[in-house]
Amino acid sequence: MVVNLAPALLLSLAMVVAAQENPSEACTKALNDCENDLECQNRLAPMMAACTTGTCQPQCRSAVLNVYQNKLGRVLLRTDATCIPGRDELRACHFLPAESTVHCSLGKLACEADLQCNSKFGVFMSECEPDAARGVCSDKCKSLLNQTIETAVGAVFNNCTCTTRDDQLCTNLKDNLLAVCLKSAPGGATLSPNDNSVTDGPNDLADSYGPLRTVPFALLAVLIAYFIF
Repeated sequence: MVVNLAPALLLSLAMVVAAQENPSEACTKALNDCENDLECQNRLAPMMAACTTGTCQPQCRSAVLNVYQNKLGRVLLRTDATCIPGRDELRACHFLPAESTVHCSLGKLACEADLQCNSKFGVFMSECEPDAARGVCSDKCKSLLNQTIETAVGAVFNNCTCTTRDDQLCTNLKDNLLAVCLKSAPGGATLSPNDNSVTDGPNDLADSYGPLRTVPFALLAVLIAYFIF
């Protein structure tokens, strides 16, 4: 019985939390479209559950990347996120692709989904990854990376970030590949290994939510109990 109520419960949770901030029409439409699509809905529910701790957990990152791989999910994440529960954590952890600074793994996924960016980045990775991993980047490779950054989607690589709880995939991309070739790259910026990292401790990030987190989630608990019982 609980399973059958999942779509309604998901929408109700979103409405309760979104009440704390005026949701935009674009975000609301994208959320409704996602919730009305079974595949997108199944990807969205874990993200809503995982991205509410205020601590940039790996589970939240994985859930966001999973949502982004769905067409409707991408549309939702590219909005201003005003209708998404957990939006404060998504913003603080740089899990929103439309923000000025984006998580490197999300930026890579966005690049791979864009034909122009993927073609440039694919050449860079195939020709330059082995040397860059050893701290060496030729002028040719610097130029190839700069060509990627010059694309609309690839610009994210100029200052993408990882969190303090990240896996090796993100830190390797940021510190061992991008940073090496961004140093003195033609037209590129110099990126030091620790630039743009989210360094807030779990309590610091959680405290920054203030009353916004306390009231909605108390309501969520009541709402969940109502649907179940």
